[in-house]
Amino acid sequence: MWLTRKLQPPEGLRMRNGLVQSGEELLVQGEKKFQSPEQVAPYGLISRADSGKEAVMLGSYCAGVVTDTDSTLDAGEVRLYSAGGAEIRLKNNGDVVINGQVFSK
Repeated sequence: MWLTRKLQPPEGLRMRNGLVQSGEELLVQGEKKFQSPEQVAPYGLISRADSGKEAVMLGSYCAGVVTDTDSTLDAGEVRLYSAGGAEIRLKNNGDVVINGQVFSK
């Protein structure tokens, strides 16, 4: 219908990059300033990126933050970490490593 065509942006969603700025709320400065954009993340995961990290914006949504590749992980493993050094690693053999302490399957 003509109304649905009018409501959709002509170019669709566009991916942009910007830098995270510190403050009370999430601010991403790219081609324009995104103030408190909604963040897209897996269920149960909430994060707040450090200032200066590169954010990936999909339309007006923050789809994530660019990270370095972790060469210590095997394919299929997961590492969750904080800026303060806390870390949880889920290994392929079923082990869980929390701050270096191994909990075997």
